[in-house]
Amino acid sequence: MENLEYQNYIFDLYGTLVDIRTNERKAYLWQKMSLYMSLQGAPYTPDELRREYAGLTNELRKNRSSKDTQSHLEEIEISLEELILNLYAAKNKAVSREAASAWALAFRTLSLEHLHLYEGARQMLEKLKNQGKHIYLLSNAQRLFTEPEMRSLGIYDLFDDVFYSSDVGFAKPSSHFYDALLQKHGLDTASSVMVGNDPDADAWGAFHMGLDSMYVHTAQSPRGNFSLPPNCRHLKSIGEVVLYSTTPRL
Repeated sequence: MENLEYQNYIFDLYGTLVDIRTNERKAYLWQKMSLYMSLQGAPYTPDELRREYAGLTNELRKNRSSKDTQSHLEEIEISLEELILNLYAAKNKAVSREAASAWALAFRTLSLEHLHLYEGARQMLEKLKNQGKHIYLLSNAQRLFTEPEMRSLGIYDLFDDVFYSSDVGFAKPSSHFYDALLQKHGLDTASSVMVGNDPDADAWGAFHMGLDSMYVHTAQSPRGNFSLPPNCRHLKSIGEVVLYSTTPRL
């Protein structure tokens, strides 16, 4: 089979391009967020806010899942904005979308322990751009805090387009999420490749869409035994993406 040159590179974000660690279990986070909301007229205790946050997340996901019986529950993504508005509404407090965005950033800031690009990530993206390649993001993430993080890291404007699961309503490995990108830009799967750190969401998710993939193992990759599809390259580091411009299939 003749090798085809990739024109479109589709990237995962967290654990692939960005090394991130958050901790949403620490008591300090819920103490400060409950105080934040109480000062706005939506009184919560820390334990109550934590319970309601988890409960509403599950409820919204199940409600969406009941309307799409073809998708697995774990492939359903909710909007953090909707969840935040519901948290305020439960206390008879209406807030704007801007207020919801501020809540999300405060929550993320308090939970964030570190955030930085993997070595060689930016240089690799810039090299692909200089080669005339199209690069896209397909991330299981919430726009409310992921876009500001990408901008702070200086990589947002390097992408031709960005797809967050919170906007589409589905998360990888859902075919709906992949298809949202492929259909919008009319991408030829034979000349496109998915790059990620999750064997199921990225490598096998791409495989089932007819896409080649590149897998990079990081500290945020799922643990345990796993297999990769036959059209997936196992990279040692994210910078190696630029070494391979053609399909690995024979």
